[in-house]
Amino acid sequence: MNFTQSDVAVIQRWSKDAEAFVREALCTEKISGQQRKLYGDMTAMVWAKIKKGQGAKMTQAEKELAAKIGISIMSGKGTGKTIACAQMILWFLVCFPDSLVVCTAPTAHQLRDNVWRSLARVRDGVDGAAKPIIRDWITIQTDKVYVNTGDQDEGKKWYCVGRTAPRNASESELAETLSGKHERYMLIVADEAASIPEPVFRDLESTLTEMCNLALLLFNPTRETGYAIDTQFKHVNRWVTAKWSGEDSDWVTPESVEFKRKKYGEDSNYFRVTVLGVPPLVSSDTLIPFPWIDAAIERDIDPMDTDIDIAGIDVGAGGDPSIFLHRRGPKVFNIKQIDTPESEVLTGKLLGHIYDYEPHYVFVDKIGVGWGIFGNLKTRVRNPDISVIGVNVSELPPSEMRFVSLRDQLCWRVREAFEGREISIPNDPLLVAELATIKFTEPDGRIKIESKKDMKRRGCDSPNRFDALALTEYYKGEHLRKMHTEKINPFWKRRQERSASSWKTV
Repeated sequence: MNFTQSDVAVIQRWSKDAEAFVREALCTEKISGQQRKLYGDMTAMVWAKIKKGQGAKMTQAEKELAAKIGISIMSGKGTGKTIACAQMILWFLVCFPDSLVVCTAPTAHQLRDNVWRSLARVRDGVDGAAKPIIRDWITIQTDKVYVNTGDQDEGKKWYCVGRTAPRNASESELAETLSGKHERYMLIVADEAASIPEPVFRDLESTLTEMCNLALLLFNPTRETGYAIDTQFKHVNRWVTAKWSGEDSDWVTPESVEFKRKKYGEDSNYFRVTVLGVPPLVSSDTLIPFPWIDAAIERDIDPMDTDIDIAGIDVGAGGDPSIFLHRRGPKVFNIKQIDTPESEVLTGKLLGHIYDYEPHYVFVDKIGVGWGIFGNLKTRVRNPDISVIGVNVSELPPSEMRFVSLRDQLCWRVREAFEGREISIPNDPLLVAELATIKFTEPDGRIKIESKKDMKRRGCDSPNRFDALALTEYYKGEHLRKMHTEKINPFWKRRQERSASSWKTV
């Protein structure tokens, strides 16, 4: 498209007022105080750098601002940072001709589902009240966002591109993620920067060398160290920094904050990271440190051909929900919550999940009310490929004597899976919260995992999802390995035969 003189005049005005661009060009009505501060900081930094590059007269404040690398925002969850990020990408892209925006995130999946999705929402109108003026100015493709200039070079310059580090990349390959890009107007954006490998940022400053080059880092502080955290503390003098707490956000309701405070405790790492937007505390009695959990969320890890499907069932008691958790090898795929105290209703729903996912092993906590559910499933599952096994987690562990009970051993195996980067979990807030909340002690030299009663005593909910996950670790027992070896080949053969038969009848 061709920009009219009127368009150019409006764009020039927007270039000096990012908030006006968000309100007028994107037709955005709901803006938080935190977002408004970001718009102001972006405008001030960009023009400080432009004035320096043009040799214009500058105030001392502008000189200091022009020397900074960029803007770093450490935030809780749900504060609107990703939407604000998308708004600033489009502001920079539209208002500065032939500009380049390079976006990165921990994975291509996050880049697509967070940044690219937010760009589409913002371009099309996040509030839904009116069609944004620039909607027809911007084309969004799978790996590129560009300004429609109407010339033959459309999409070859003046664009935003996504870059993520290759899976299992070397340190030198990681460093190349953001390097090699040089333009007069360039913005580097790192979403969820705390989870991006440090080597990615190694050559950042040597990349930002031209007149108006800056970086925008946004992250939830899921770990206590790293490049992103250093921008807020160790190297704070080189960045414009902000901390977006959910308690101060116009996007997070007070009811949500209070719910999390009561459910997990305001001293818990989950509350600190997701609400307050501050790094987790390192505690010697935390079973699974928060950085391990964060790294495992949607980890890019695939089951092996020899891995089989497993389900863990934690049967709720005393008003707690029951949980069906399905995994295959290292990857947790599905978590189903069933809210009913009725035995027959619960049995029916569990049978439905079992036949939906066809796990080779189903491990059921058979203590208390779980005994009846285990009995129901044991007698009603007719598929010979599915073994329903009752687990009494209060028993002594069969071999290792460093644990008080079998539950303690299974929970510790979960910890080891996270520590060894051998597990991938879905982005399930309740599972993440339970994993981050549970503690352990060693009262007599043996490992003791915090019980459900003890957790409730300190105001935390029962870790039902965590316990269902721990039950799936039971398949690592020696006696089950033998069963696995004996059954795995005929199991897969029958499953393949059924799949082939189903395909033939289509």
